[in-house]
Amino acid sequence: MTAELQLKSSVYALSNVINLIDEAARTERFLSGPKPPRAASMYHLLETTYMQGDWAYYEKKLLKLRATPRQITRWEFAIDCLTAIERDISEDPLLDRQIVWMKANRFKWTEVAKHFGFTRHQIKNRYTKVLSRLCDKIKNNNKKYCNLNRILYLLD
Repeated sequence: MTAELQLKSSVYALSNVINLIDEAARTERFLSGPKPPRAASMYHLLETTYMQGDWAYYEKKLLKLRATPRQITRWEFAIDCLTAIERDISEDPLLDRQIVWMKANRFKWTEVAKHFGFTRHQIKNRYTKVLSRLCDKIKNNNKKYCNLNRILYLLD
């Protein structure tokens, strides 16, 4: 395998992981929140419907978007990938997980850098270094790489 093909495959794998984590951050917005403690579930069944002819007619509520099973599967795998950032990949894994997740939530480089007290160049370099090491770790762990390929391509 030539160096050009190796570089192309590594960039392709890196972009797949970035897309997976971005989609996971987008999916998290569609997940329903936790129910408050001691809230009775029977009151969720009682909903009043209004007809157009009634005096107190109200317009329909906006449609609540929910995550599909495919999105939830990808979200779970992305969380597994994020938790794979450990001491073997970086010196401060918690900080790097937060950087990756903030970037997946579409924060600008300058906002992320100000939040952690770095420059935007330092954060961007750290982000790319961590993700490239994460891709190498996923490739070396054949089980996770097979799961990545299955999740990305075979669940259409």
